Amino acid sequence: MPTYLGRCFRTALLLTACAGTLSAKDPTMTGKVEVFPGVREGEVCIRAPFSKEYDLVNVVGKGRNGQFNFSGASLVPVSADSDAQGMAKAVSFHPNGDDSTPWNINGMYIGANHGCSANREFTCPGHGLGVADLGREWTDGAGVKWYLVKIVDKDKLWFLSQDNGKGDIWKFTSTLTGKALTGAKKGRTLQVQSDVMAQLYPAVRIRQQQWLVDGKTPVPRNGKVKCEFLDFVEENEVINPGALLKDIVAHAGQERDFAADALPATVRNTIVYRFHPDGAIVLDYHAKALQDFQIGYMGFVQSAPLRKGNYGVHKYYVPKTVPFALDGANYDFRGMQDYSKPLPKPLYFGAAEKNVESADNLPERFIQLLGDEADGRTQWKVGYSLGYSLVQGITTPEARAKHTGRALFLYTSNKTYPSALDAKLAPVIKAGTEFHCVAYRRYFNPEPLENATCAYWYRDGDRLVVYLDYHKSVDKDTVVLPPECRGKRITVVEKTPSLTLHTDKTVPADGVTVSVTGDYGYLVFTTPCAGK
Repeated sequence: MPTYLGRCFRTALLLTACAGTLSAKDPTMTGKVEVFPGVREGEVCIRAPFSKEYDLVNVVGKGRNGQFNFSGASLVPVSADSDAQGMAKAVSFHPNGDDSTPWNINGMYIGANHGCSANREFTCPGHGLGVADLGREWTDGAGVKWYLVKIVDKDKLWFLSQDNGKGDIWKFTSTLTGKALTGAKKGRTLQVQSDVMAQLYPAVRIRQQQWLVDGKTPVPRNGKVKCEFLDFVEENEVINPGALLKDIVAHAGQERDFAADALPATVRNTIVYRFHPDGAIVLDYHAKALQDFQIGYMGFVQSAPLRKGNYGVHKYYVPKTVPFALDGANYDFRGMQDYSKPLPKPLYFGAAEKNVESADNLPERFIQLLGDEADGRTQWKVGYSLGYSLVQGITTPEARAKHTGRALFLYTSNKTYPSALDAKLAPVIKAGTEFHCVAYRRYFNPEPLENATCAYWYRDGDRLVVYLDYHKSVDKDTVVLPPECRGKRITVVEKTPSLTLHTDKTVPADGVTVSVTGDYGYLVFTTPCAGK
């Protein structure tokens, strides 16, 4: 029996970190999260320290297919209570209600917040059809067969075309020829006034959903609890719409469950979303192909843009890219691209576009910053990084280079769509193939940094992965790291030749010291987590 979010909590939950505040010299957060009844039904809020003035609040809930879904991130004054009145003071800087990531397979997006996009909604005023007509066959002007799958109301109907795919790989027609459908029974005709795409929901079968304290104990119903971190565990399956159509036709005249247990699924997703009190959300994503499918691409993570709001500057920084021009516009994401206006057209990043440094080490983190201009310089106030693991799973540079041709694309909505695998791996993914992807979403406060553009970290298995980025030359700049790093061994993962790490063995109490020549450099290193 699935454990649904709504069954876990009849009210929302709010999580607040019991930690020290951020100081100008210590950009670290320690402490635990506290769980207690929150503000809105069906949503969960995660509150963590962000700065001396503000706390970070992440809001999550359920999406169109009943799956885990992000909703938004806000800053709230530290003095605000964790209740409806307190949360009314929150200022949203990252609305992200469609950040759950679907698969792009068999020619469509499906899963997460997406349904089967081959489904068509025909407007047929006063159609007069009823349940007895579900699953019945109709043909259009080209002789294509269409099947009624749902009666929306007295004027609107949902239809799927015949499935022309081979084996388990579905292939539907989305174009209606003519303005009428002819029923299998003589004399029956439907006049189609309009024809639009209407995603068919649900397209996902939820197998498990559960909140776990420290990854072990279910959160008590309406209870209060403190923990080091909070997990949301979900297992879901993407239903094969071709199999669904067969079921509807085989049971014509009946209303069918679009996510019934007996329906074959194409892919199974098992995901752990881990919320830490330092603003990091780490996704541990396992997927298994249950049937053959054609792969378009899969990102495992995606993200809406930050909201500029009252901030004066919004920049986008993507390491491992190079400047390029497109249709008369110049772009430099490594050098901090202005991102305050909608893109005029989608931007693609890959070796074919000649805007990445290397096809063997594709860009894997995507960083946005909000701030204000003051005294001739930009004072950054909010930072956010979306990224893939460099140290495990399918996104290590060596693995990703073998199965990913394009690193990402940015849509005209300014939304970010990274790619962890695509058709470079194989045109058809075979049943039984398994994938493991570790990714993260990390909010951070860049304001205390005197020289670095970014300094942030996240927990990846039994190691802490630390990122330092500079867009200026510095001489022996010291960056303070979390207390758990102190005395721990340093293992360099990546760095630019322009950066020198003076702290080369273990992390001192006052932090790591680096120098950068020229106007750019970055460093990625790991340390063992506490207790390792």
